[in-house]
Amino acid sequence: MQIKTYTANSMKDILSQIKSELGSDAVILSKREIADKSFGLAAKPLIEVTAAVDYDAGAHGHKTKTDELPEFPKLPAHNSLQPDSLSNEIIELKEMMKELIAHTGVTLHSGNPLRKKLLSLGIRPNLVDLVLSKLGQGAGAHSVKDLLSKIIRTERPIHNKVWAFVGTTGVGKTTTIAKIAARCVLNENKKAGLITLDTYRIGAIDQGRIYAKILNIPFLSVTTAAEFRTALAKLESMDLILVDTVGRSPLCRDYVPQLKEYLGGINPCTFLLMPVATRDTEMDTITRSFSELNIDRMIFTKVDEAIHSGSVITHNLLYRIPISFLTTGQRVPEDIEEASASTIVERCLGDMS
Repeated sequence: MQIKTYTANSMKDILSQIKSELGSDAVILSKREIADKSFGLAAKPLIEVTAAVDYDAGAHGHKTKTDELPEFPKLPAHNSLQPDSLSNEIIELKEMMKELIAHTGVTLHSGNPLRKKLLSLGIRPNLVDLVLSKLGQGAGAHSVKDLLSKIIRTERPIHNKVWAFVGTTGVGKTTTIAKIAARCVLNENKKAGLITLDTYRIGAIDQGRIYAKILNIPFLSVTTAAEFRTALAKLESMDLILVDTVGRSPLCRDYVPQLKEYLGGINPCTFLLMPVATRDTEMDTITRSFSELNIDRMIFTKVDEAIHSGSVITHNLLYRIPISFLTTGQRVPEDIEEASASTIVERCLGDMS
């Protein structure tokens, strides 16, 4: 299975690329308009399409690699086209979709009880259909889990000295940082330091200082990019420097540019934190807002508070951002675990009974 995103000035150009690179069996997952930032405000919007295909070595002459997918789309699979943008290209897209659906059989799963179960667990319909299409009519719970375990991306953090944690308000950044710092100091016998940029939230500095005091590690708070670089220099002897950032709404236009000013030239391993119980549409908005920071890894938080966790699988398959950690409660440092594909599948799908 391969998922890829294309951007061009016209749907005709995109369809040509899809047919050329993925073949005639490709399925369109989403289509939307995006701004062309290279030519300013007057530029004509670009079209972005996310497509997927299940390579069959016997039928198409491609090597089958169910455990390898390309890089995640830079922007979420979200259709934002306006009614007045409909054109002959859209009609062409609809005709192509009819043909592709006939090839892939994605309409044949409506009566499959496994489909209903996967949807109830929070996995998006188009991804459920792709998985079931790949597995065929004999698909069962075990085969679904096995396939997802092969294609879900999990990776350890990048080996940078500086780790920056970003996300919206209340996602658990400070507590997660404390857990990671404790693991570093107590389990790995390494030197860690904490820096907080969060001087807006009441008690944020005190909370960070308390954790640092308990662990007997240095703690610094800064209010400007210049102070941040001074703080980094002071902690140069540390094995790991953990940076707590301000939590803001993804709709706040000046938030990400401010973070870019702080993190520019630092090249940290940047984590985007996301509570599991976040709605898909909100995950899309948050990921799109923070994408300018070049997110390296995901941390899904508050697993224990979510009734269903399929959103983790949906997000990972659409964006392909490797997951490094899951947090499962408030205890420091116990309630955090390194992510693995098999663990995510079991947590999200359970026994599927």
